[in-house]
Amino acid sequence: FELRGGGGQLLGQGAVEELGQGELAITFEAEDPGSGNSAGGGGPNRMSVAFGCAPGEHFLGLGGQSFDVDHRGHTVPIWVQEDGISKDDTGGDPPIWPLMGNRYTTHSPMPIFLSSRGYALMLDTSYRSIFALCSEAEEVGRVEAWEGRARFLFFYGPSPREAIGRLTGHLGRPELPPAFAFAPWLDAIFGEDNVRRVAERLRAEGVPVSAIWSEDWRGGEDDGTGYTLDEDWRLDRAVYPNFELLVEDLHSLGIKLLTYNNTFLEVGVDVWAEAEAGGYTIKRANGDPYLFTSAKFRDSSLADLTNPAAYEWVKDVYREGLEQGSDGWMADFAEWMPHDALLHSGVDAEGYHNLYPVDFQRLHRELFDEQLAEDGLERLYFVRSAYLGSQPLVSVFWAGDQQTDFSLGDGLPSVIPMGLGLGITGFPYFGHDIAGYMSQMTRPTTKELWFRWASFGALSPVMRTHHGKSARENWSWESDAETIAHLRRWASLHLRLFPYLYALAKEASETGMPMMRTLALQYPDWEPGWTLTDQYLLGDRILVAPVVAEGATSRVVELPEGVFFPLEGGAAVEIPAGGGSVTVQAPVTECPAFVPQGAVLVLLPEEVNTLVADTTNDSTGIVSHLDVGDDRELWLFPRGSSAWVEADGLSYDWQADELLGPVTSVTLDGSALELVGGAVTFLGNGTLTVNGEATLEVSGGSPDRRILVRFLWSP
Repeated sequence: FELRGGGGQLLGQGAVEELGQGELAITFEAEDPGSGNSAGGGGPNRMSVAFGCAPGEHFLGLGGQSFDVDHRGHTVPIWVQEDGISKDDTGGDPPIWPLMGNRYTTHSPMPIFLSSRGYALMLDTSYRSIFALCSEAEEVGRVEAWEGRARFLFFYGPSPREAIGRLTGHLGRPELPPAFAFAPWLDAIFGEDNVRRVAERLRAEGVPVSAIWSEDWRGGEDDGTGYTLDEDWRLDRAVYPNFELLVEDLHSLGIKLLTYNNTFLEVGVDVWAEAEAGGYTIKRANGDPYLFTSAKFRDSSLADLTNPAAYEWVKDVYREGLEQGSDGWMADFAEWMPHDALLHSGVDAEGYHNLYPVDFQRLHRELFDEQLAEDGLERLYFVRSAYLGSQPLVSVFWAGDQQTDFSLGDGLPSVIPMGLGLGITGFPYFGHDIAGYMSQMTRPTTKELWFRWASFGALSPVMRTHHGKSARENWSWESDAETIAHLRRWASLHLRLFPYLYALAKEASETGMPMMRTLALQYPDWEPGWTLTDQYLLGDRILVAPVVAEGATSRVVELPEGVFFPLEGGAAVEIPAGGGSVTVQAPVTECPAFVPQGAVLVLLPEEVNTLVADTTNDSTGIVSHLDVGDDRELWLFPRGSSAWVEADGLSYDWQADELLGPVTSVTLDGSALELVGGAVTFLGNGTLTVNGEATLEVSGGSPDRRILVRFLWSP
């Protein structure tokens, strides 16, 4: 079809293409279109398309947005960039721009939204774009592409879940990470002796850790801003003289060792001469390396990943770390690609800016896959920046550098909106820094913040601590005995939830359903589920409501219609038709969480303390998930029915619609079992009958598997 102006003049062309069932592409293209780079000449370099907003329609997604879940009424620019140190809550330039961020600055924007009407829309562009979602006019939305072409892809459900499935099927879904991704990771820095000490103490204190990540493996020093990492790319033998032995020692404890890399090529670091001599950096028009002031206010450049030689050089340098024993790393930054650089491939740098993190992640995916084929060891990398195309490449995504405080937009409360927006747009394996990172415009981490963030982290897909920029001043897990006990308790719960988390992860790899979900995906007809910024679902049956306000010892939890039970046991909460709210007490040690009636939860036995599968150890007390085979602990809740299938096919079917009161009798295939402390134990598979009214079918396991069943409710 033709695009014509009000006077009838031909403006461009349009086309409609059916991609598959429920999937449609609509392209608008100007006559002689130009790019977002106005200096490049050509025709129009902007394309704006408007559409109608239905009354009450919600728009979720847009990637890692830190203030909002529903973006109706907002004008959101989509441009990969640093978040900033603290954020102004407007869309304009903050007071100390560009050091600070604003409401919409994010390293992981996505030109994608999910509508409550049951469709997802994606703008297929690498250039900057703007989503004005009923913000300029109540009944009109508008999407602006910074090029003379706008290609929209529609994915119709009709349910939101189905729309996400079609969207992620088009984008590509990430591979299932190794099991240890879903066990607690702890941080340790200040050299190999301290890393080894931390690992040994964690085991001695009974904290079930499976990974330690050591950020300063390439060096670090204290300066006026805190503990600052060196920008060298290679192992610092002064700080880690026996790195390979350290790896062996940690592996013997059932612990992976992760390290750190980023994209900056700082002038004068150990690889600078190689990069300059090889012509591997991005360039100025005169052929000189393109230098800019980095996050550390030093002259830096980037490797030109459009140059095949530079791409392979980066891979080869990174490969050295894997060959020395690293089990993976934080792949930091990738947001700093200058829009006016000269690139080896000749592509427009403004159009490549958003794609730089994609190529950075593709490089990692190739490297890790090559190394896996060579030695068979499980590894992962985790990132904070992304754009269209990152979805199938990323092992784990983390929320970036939050403030060590309770501030909206950049402190603890910011993580939930980010996780929900990223999940909707194709990043299911999500975690965050416990308890924040940046303290330069706030105070160091307090004990209260650490407690709140740790329990929230335990009920997230990935649980990982960070020492933070103020590493010597921040409250940490070693600060006192009470904090060690808090970590032990919540880290244990997180690790024991592995059968549940891994099944969710498998579902994500197959269908695109996020692990951390807005409540609307489970309860689409319940209006608050589309807008809540401080609650979420972990999978389909754990509703998490972290305390994100400083000093609070209770909070209001919004719930849809139904009966809910506290996660770790307690009296039922009955919510009437239309939904409602309940005020729950939440001392600093607790994180409110509920499960719906009839839920069955599958956990590992208490003795498991690692999910590391590919390292050998003979250490007393090291018990992996493989050591216990298909032994499980089941938590059951009454007044409903549900089923669960583990990633390896073990299945549980709980039918308890008529079960209301206390448990008085339990049989297994007709034989009575002894009820001890609200629990029973049996071996193998079979049918459990409770009070003659409810049944649990357990199947798929070995005949000698041990099953502990807990009945977690008060009548």
